[in-house]
Amino acid sequence: MPINFFDSPEGRRVGQTFDSPTVYLDHWAIRLFSDDRRMQDRFVAALKGKRGTLLLSHISTAELGGASDPQHVVDAERFLERCLPQMFFTDFRLDEVLTREKSELSNATRFWPTADLRQLKLFGELSQDTANVFTLQGFAELAYENRTGINDMMRSMAQSFTDAVAKARADPNYVRNSRNAPLDDSRPRTLLILGELLRGFILDSGAQMSENDAVDLLHAAMPLNCCDYVLLDGPWAERVAKMKLRLAKSSMVMPLARCFSQRNAGVNAFLADLENFDPQMQPPPPRR
Repeated sequence: MPINFFDSPEGRRVGQTFDSPTVYLDHWAIRLFSDDRRMQDRFVAALKGKRGTLLLSHISTAELGGASDPQHVVDAERFLERCLPQMFFTDFRLDEVLTREKSELSNATRFWPTADLRQLKLFGELSQDTANVFTLQGFAELAYENRTGINDMMRSMAQSFTDAVAKARADPNYVRNSRNAPLDDSRPRTLLILGELLRGFILDSGAQMSENDAVDLLHAAMPLNCCDYVLLDGPWAERVAKMKLRLAKSSMVMPLARCFSQRNAGVNAFLADLENFDPQMQPPPPRR
């Protein structure tokens, strides 16, 4: 069970595990499953039937709180509540995952995402207030109440990232290295994924990276690295497809999440794949 309570010498504690099939939903996908009850029922049934895990990031929580319509916050919270306890809170610390990857000789090994202990602690406190019944009630509302500060933080983070990409693109040596970067195990998984997803922005001087693109990159990088499934915006799903095509031509063994978007009935294809998930046909699960 991904989220669970357990007793320790210090008292009641809450923990989480990352059990396959693992799924990450971009903001639009959370909104879709929040608004469409038929789709929501199907997703929740598949996730729980397969005893899988929905990966929920602090970025997603921040975006939910930033909604202009509070009803969207309520609907999203109700959807996520139905997914409990099949959930894992992450804070996307790519540097920590990278440290683990550097100890590996190849990119065949995946690792768990980093745990967002602050969100997990808040979840545990909310649930203990309801006699240890799992709940997210008040979770998104808290983010909504602090949406001004959250939105400012998100914009600042995104601006810093776009500035860094612009600086890299202006450096001829960086562009040349990006063009010639080898597709082999000399780069750890995290660096390789980031490099491939950013490759188009670096090599194409006309490809402008927006603040939304910077946030979408965070939505994509770690989930692609560790999950079985990820739902992304169409342009980012295209970037993932190009990366996988390049990787297929290399000699590396590097399992990545299956990626879907809304294009070409992608959500229905994702749900069908999740419903038929067979752990015996998958690569080894990520290591802790």
